[in-house]
Amino acid sequence: MAKKKFGSNFAMYAMLAPYMALLVTFGIVPVIMAIKEVPAPSRVNQDGGWDAFKIVLQDFRFLPALKHVLGFMAIYVPVTTIFVIAVALMLDMNPSKWKKWLRLAYIVPASISGAVAVLVWYVIFAPTLSPIKSVLNAIGIEKSEEIWQTKNLIWLFAIMAFFAVAANWILIQFGSLQSLSQEIIEAARMDGCSAFQLGWRIKLPLIKKYIIYMGVLIFAGGLQLFVEPQLLNTGVYAGIAESWSLDQLAFELAFTAGDFGGASALSLMLLVPSLIGALIVIFKTDMFEEAEVSGKRKAE
Repeated sequence: MAKKKFGSNFAMYAMLAPYMALLVTFGIVPVIMAIKEVPAPSRVNQDGGWDAFKIVLQDFRFLPALKHVLGFMAIYVPVTTIFVIAVALMLDMNPSKWKKWLRLAYIVPASISGAVAVLVWYVIFAPTLSPIKSVLNAIGIEKSEEIWQTKNLIWLFAIMAFFAVAANWILIQFGSLQSLSQEIIEAARMDGCSAFQLGWRIKLPLIKKYIIYMGVLIFAGGLQLFVEPQLLNTGVYAGIAESWSLDQLAFELAFTAGDFGGASALSLMLLVPSLIGALIVIFKTDMFEEAEVSGKRKAE
């Protein structure tokens, strides 16, 4: 019995080991290095010290970048969350022989890298090349420059980011709905619940912790917007999105201005909201409760 328990524990730790190694190497160690780098002397903060935070906050590019990111997230986070839940519920409520093909249709856009996605969207929004050029022409858009303007970037980046992540989250939330106890679902149906009531009053409360988890990760990902504006700025329309996002500003502080202390300070500021979200998931939901209970039962 003891050997069997040791074997199962060993297998569990062996599977966790690669993840923990990656977490320490690319998660914890960079944070420690950033904390150590903040007070170090740099080109901008020559005397060193924790004034790096103050210097970053006073940078003329900080407030515009913050405004851009907040505007982007005000669109991206709620739209993505609501759309994902709605589609996952529809897939769960309406079993279909086409379900496998629908999953494929959802997952293909998510498999495209950020660099390729920017080029794909450039083609889609180019009236002369776009597969939807008739639609663009119908609304009076005849040149790419009419779309790729600074005032439109928040919406354009929100669209790009949405299509990059929505598919994966639809599959994850669909899986969480499929894992619900069928006894509860059948009991609700016998009580006369309609499809809408079943989804709104029964299923959504049961997967609330997964929705919160998804919302936190979508929020954290939106806060770290970088690939889309950076590639657009350097590869398609030079200068259109310079220092547009906070992550871009951190990149430019480090590799253009040589202010690694300021870049580290800004990175740590971006880490705080994500860390708060992670703590909410851990301590304010029962995300890990089931695993703990099942573990206790096995131990007994």
